[in-house]
Amino acid sequence: MSVSSLKQLFLVAFLGLTLVGCSSTPSKDESAAQSNATTASGDGAAASGQDQATGGAAQEASAEPTVDGKTASQLLAALQGQMVHFDFDRSEIKPEFYDIIKMNADYMSLDTNAKVTIKGYCDERGTPEYNLALGERRADAVKNALIAQGVSPSRINVISYGEENPIDPGHTEAAWSKNRRAVFSY
Repeated sequence: MSVSSLKQLFLVAFLGLTLVGCSSTPSKDESAAQSNATTASGDGAAASGQDQATGGAAQEASAEPTVDGKTASQLLAALQGQMVHFDFDRSEIKPEFYDIIKMNADYMSLDTNAKVTIKGYCDERGTPEYNLALGERRADAVKNALIAQGVSPSRINVISYGEENPIDPGHTEAAWSKNRRAVFSY
């Protein structure tokens, strides 16, 4: 398969995932909860000053920006230890890892000061030079996916460690598959 065919395939797959990820319809439970909250706030017109103060504090707490109901700190906590894994000798992102990339993009949209370093890694097979180049291609693939999600390129750094710093020092396919990764570092 040629490089341009792979680029086109990646672009089509990414756009499809983006459209699916962007479409959201509130569930019946969410709609009911919102209408109940609106009704409940309208019924409390004669509330005491203490109740109004409590309601104000609750409104301030809920005023923190969210994406899909999660705050920046909740997204960052959920992202701890999450990474993108790759197939042998490949730098294409597998579809099951787009959720992790989207969560990172969502976090960065909420925390406008956040900068990320994407670290690319390989398994021990291949020459050190080849693995450094492959690690960089992997990190660049993740960077491009974040950019496609709306993250500014100036907020993303890329570094390749090649075969250095393996998660699993074993010499088996299971160990190697853990080591073929891109890691997000904030």
